[in-house]
Order: sequence, then C-alpha cells, then structure tokens
Amino acid sequence: MPRIAWWSSLELINGYTDITALNYHGNINETLPDNVARELRRAYFSAISWVDSLVGVVLNELERLGLSNDTVVSLLGDHGYQLGEHGIWTKHSNFELAAHAPMMIRIPGLTDNGIITNRLVEFVDLFPTLVDAVGLPPIPVCPENSQNVLTCTEGESFMPLVHNATAAWKHSAFSQYPRGARIMGYSLRSDRYRYTEWVDFNNQTFKPDWTRNHGTELYDHQTDPDENHNVASDHANADLVKSMAFRLHAGWRHVSPSINNPTIVG
Repeated sequence: MPRIAWWSSLELINGYTDITALNYHGNINETLPDNVARELRRAYFSAISWVDSLVGVVLNELERLGLSNDTVVSLLGDHGYQLGEHGIWTKHSNFELAAHAPMMIRIPGLTDNGIITNRLVEFVDLFPTLVDAVGLPPIPVCPENSQNVLTCTEGESFMPLVHNATAAWKHSAFSQYPRGARIMGYSLRSDRYRYTEWVDFNNQTFKPDWTRNHGTELYDHQTDPDENHNVASDHANADLVKSMAFRLHAGWRHVSPSINNPTIVG
C-alpha cells in the first residue's frame, strides 16, 4: 500500500492512557501485544452488545405504544471500524473495514420476512429511501451547484431493492477520507474491487486535483477480501486501473439510475 493509506491509530494512542503507557506508536507493521488486542476487542464487542440491547428497548417501546406497524425504522453506523486488521485500530482510512458500515431498514408490511441484498448502497441513499417508503413526493437530484437549493439528494431510493433484492442497480459506491487539509483519499467500491486514489485537495473549491496523485490502491475482493495485496501497480491490471480511475473521476452522477448517462463498461 502507499504510505499515505496508513493510519497510525492516533485516536487509540491519544485517547487511552493504558495504550500510551505501552510505548506503542502505531507504525506500519507494529502490533499491540496479543493480550491487549484481546482486551480491546472484548470491550468493543461488549459495547456492541450493549447498543444492540438498547435497540431492543426502543423497538419494544414501539410495540408497547402500538406504533410498530406504522413506523419505518432505520439503523446505521457512521463508519466501519478496524480492530487490529492491517495493524490499524479505529477508523480514519479508506480500507473496506472502515468504509463499510451497517445500514438496515424496517418497513412494515414489506420487510416483515427479512430481505438481504448484495447490491451496493450508500448513506446518501437513506434520505430518498425514507421519503419513498412513507409515500412522499421524490426528492430531486442535486444540480452541479446546489448551494442555493433548499432540498435535494445525491442518493437513490433503494425501494426497488426492497421489492426485488436482485434488481438492476448502480455499480459503484463512493467514499472519501482526508489526510490533513490538502490531500483527500477518494475510494470507489464495485461488486468485486475497491479502488482508491490519494490526491491533492483544494479546500477552497472542495475539488480534487487528479493529476497530483500521492498513491493508488486496488484490491480484488474475489481473491483478497481482507485487502492485504494492493495490485494497482501490476501490469496485468493496467486496463482495469484505467477503467476504475475513469469511474472514480466521473463520480456518482455517472452511476445514478436517476440520471440519463451512458453505460460505463468495466
């Protein structure tokens, strides 16, 4: 991986005195002692169990009030989490474990038997989905300059997936994470690959400079689901990298089912 893809786990180091006392610096290939890693994971899993129980409290209260059959419920996390994978702790990266987060929705009468889809969805899809689920008029797609637009969306209602979990859908999901104020990591996830470019970022115009690249990553989730082998520089993948770069630079508008764009191959 390029050095800039790495996160030195500063949130863990600076936030917990027992970790600071270990003289751990979060360097590449530096790992915490096994017993410490187990304690951290146990504490994290305990927190997840506690949150899960609180979700149950909320859902039980909906039942008690007689509102369960009239209420759409969504649950999401704001990011994924790394628990020592790649030697990284917490988030702050564009690896799958940091960018892939929970998102679930319950719609009375439609999801009662449970639905699982493997299609790619994004957090920007939640707003238009909730609007669609309760029968309100659809949210318009944001124009290129939405500064003066009161309400718009860059997402898609995934209600079509509620009705058909294998329906035709967008082929890319996007995420990004900064390195300081002047470099941004832009990442694209397809059904099979994760492709990331770390490029200069203008914090006045909020635009990337794709010509100033500080590192590129390509992971094949069919053969390397843990993203341990960056194959962006392999000559055999030159055409694939070119295709993925085009899709990343083109952005979400070129994969939105709501916008009439030519099909992108690759």
